[in-house]
Amino acid sequence: MVDLVEGLAALFKQAYEKGVEEGRRQPLIKHEMLTRKQLKERFGISPDSFDKYYRSIDGFPTYQEGSNQKYYEPAVHEWLMNHQQ
Repeated sequence: MVDLVEGLAALFKQAYEKGVEEGRRQPLIKHEMLTRKQLKERFGISPDSFDKYYRSIDGFPTYQEGSNQKYYEPAVHEWLMNHQQ
């Protein structure tokens, strides 16, 4: 019986440590609307590079807010993950 309890304890510890490790690998994505200038802070995409490579691509997630375009951070993150080369 002691062996069973010790085995279960080791199994739970291993599962916990694996969960913590996977959680650390998850990027911290906030649920915010970003300007193209803020994309540099969050994703390392300069405004000039954004304008040249991303802004005009069909399907890139944008939202029109008045006269300003905004970009929903989780949608941009997902788009970038799905369009890696």
